[in-house]
Amino acid sequence: MINPVFLRTFMHLVKTNHFTRTAEQLYMTQPGVSQHIKKLEEHLGTPLLHRFGKSFELTDAGELLYQFGVQQAEAETELQHKLAGDDPHTGECRLACSGSMAMQLYPNLLELQKRYGGLTFSVEAAPKTAIIERIKNNHSDFGIVTQPVNDPLLDSEHLGKDTLCLVVPQNTEASWNSLQTLGFINHPDGHHYASRVLETNYPDSFRGMGQIPESGYINQLGQILLPVAKGLGFTVIPKSSLDAFPFPDQLQSASLPVSVEDEVFLITKKHRPLPKRYQLIRELLIDQWL
Repeated sequence: MINPVFLRTFMHLVKTNHFTRTAEQLYMTQPGVSQHIKKLEEHLGTPLLHRFGKSFELTDAGELLYQFGVQQAEAETELQHKLAGDDPHTGECRLACSGSMAMQLYPNLLELQKRYGGLTFSVEAAPKTAIIERIKNNHSDFGIVTQPVNDPLLDSEHLGKDTLCLVVPQNTEASWNSLQTLGFINHPDGHHYASRVLETNYPDSFRGMGQIPESGYINQLGQILLPVAKGLGFTVIPKSSLDAFPFPDQLQSASLPVSVEDEVFLITKKHRPLPKRYQLIRELLIDQWL
């Protein structure tokens, strides 16, 4: 590691091009300035100055070190500006949620980005266990899950509820035989969602997802409902995701005897203060699931 005191002396020397003036500005002796330069040269293993008389020129190594020092100073200035001002409309926002949630949430985040050009969003679609690990490891700052999280390292806030919808093609009966004929369109959360809905509403027939033919699998956020709209199968997704589909007249949410809902929770890392911009995102999430 380059000694920052020696580097500061070197940067002053290059700017003044004079040993005596550098010593005066830094409240040092001239031999002290020379000693700092010598220590730098010993540490880097190469001469930094080509001396002639009372003057000098930088060597190639000296030029490289000077550019390094300039970059370090610029980086420090940028850091100070960022620390001094916490702009609620500027910076990266990192979220993790399920794929079906991301499908519905992401367009609203993009609208925020259009409104506030300084915001950027990184959305990671992941299962619950991966979301929790991302929050713990500071890879994401907000996590959205559909089950309570009991972890001493995390805070959890209830956002609301999201109804799970059994989605079939338009004008299609949602009887058990009809579902068997259609087949299931699976997705990363598909079996988890479908098992809960089917065992609650078809208790005499449902014996596990293994007995239902699978008509396809898709993990692209915006395309889960496309095969259903084309009459190729049925699926189960949260209502928030169904509402985001651009062709609602091509499918329908089956009327079920018992409604199955997911509790939606926002998780964050305990004792880790977040920038002001996350309050804007929190308000959006609350509106989403009220």
